[in-house]
Amino acid sequence: MRFIFMSEGETPAGHTHEHRYRELIDEVLLAEEVGFDAFGTSEQHVAIGTATTSAPEVIYPYLMARTSRIRFIHLVTLLPTRINHALRVAERLATEDILSNGRVELGVGRGNTTLALRAFEVSPSENKAQQLEGLEVIRRALHNDIFSFVGEHYKIPPRSLVPKAIQAPCPPIHMATGSPESVRAAAELGVGAIMGGFYLGFEFLENMLHIYDEALAGATHTYPLQAEKLAVVSGGMHCAETRDEAINLARTLTESVALSTDAYQRLSKLSSDYQYMGAVKDLDFHDERYMLEDSAGFIVGDPDDCIAQVQRFADLGVDSLVMRIDGLPHRELMKSIELFGKYVIPKFKNPGAVVRSSGEILDDIRAARPAHYAEVEAFEAAHKPQPVAPSK
Repeated sequence: MRFIFMSEGETPAGHTHEHRYRELIDEVLLAEEVGFDAFGTSEQHVAIGTATTSAPEVIYPYLMARTSRIRFIHLVTLLPTRINHALRVAERLATEDILSNGRVELGVGRGNTTLALRAFEVSPSENKAQQLEGLEVIRRALHNDIFSFVGEHYKIPPRSLVPKAIQAPCPPIHMATGSPESVRAAAELGVGAIMGGFYLGFEFLENMLHIYDEALAGATHTYPLQAEKLAVVSGGMHCAETRDEAINLARTLTESVALSTDAYQRLSKLSSDYQYMGAVKDLDFHDERYMLEDSAGFIVGDPDDCIAQVQRFADLGVDSLVMRIDGLPHRELMKSIELFGKYVIPKFKNPGAVVRSSGEILDDIRAARPAHYAEVEAFEAAHKPQPVAPSK
């Protein structure tokens, strides 16, 4: 399983975006140091109160120059034509691939807030088609020396992408999926599926994973497969030294969830393409037990709690876990990143290297003794000297 640190640079009232961005840089550098596989942020425009990352394509190259191992994933780049022209996305991605020495990945989506869609004059009934056409343009540009495209939203004559990406066959591509229909589409296209974010529980996530696997197996793919199942813990991950400390701090995160999901309900009424988002209206965001334990939207607790919660995702077959680590004071975020990297990630990456307690080792030694001494007795019996017959 890959562990992906996600932040949207949430900036509390009274602070400045400049200060928060410099904190975010320190968080990413620490995440690389303690073992996170990748960092990602979303493309959020004119957001209020929860996100400030409107230009990830500017943030990433700076971080790429400051790091050497951690990967960077756009979670996600918006593909409505009025926000991003697909050919520009392909050019930027290829440039980032060069600057990072092959450490960039692309996630694509169509937007999930009326604030952004209305600001850019994007029609909620057209942006799904724009996303799918844009994705095809990007894939053709990255895979083919000479490419072209003719569709409803793009008509690109034969051209050659400059510069060329260095990852072969191209940087990994993923698609945001919030409904069974969209997760099936991602599988049929042979790209990764970014799932979750709606707090609908592990059963819903399991169903989405099953749909993806089934559709992937039954589809014929034009491009080399880039299949990956990414689950988004969008409420937040917070690892603290004690469970009580973690839960007390996480209450700040659960309180902000209702604000962000209110946008989903508004969007669900504007277009049938977003109707699935209306399911969040039936959730009780004040049910702390459900939100923290069963919504699949949080990983909260001490390191042992976090290990158990991550295991639930692993048991379902998730390939990558995208965890939003944001919305708390910088010092708490740094502690959480360090504890998670120090105690949780090794349990899944290299469990044999994790040092166990003396008590656990002694218990295993005692349990192994009977079999060992039985083997000793059998060996000695088999090699017992036989009496020598007297000579005549």
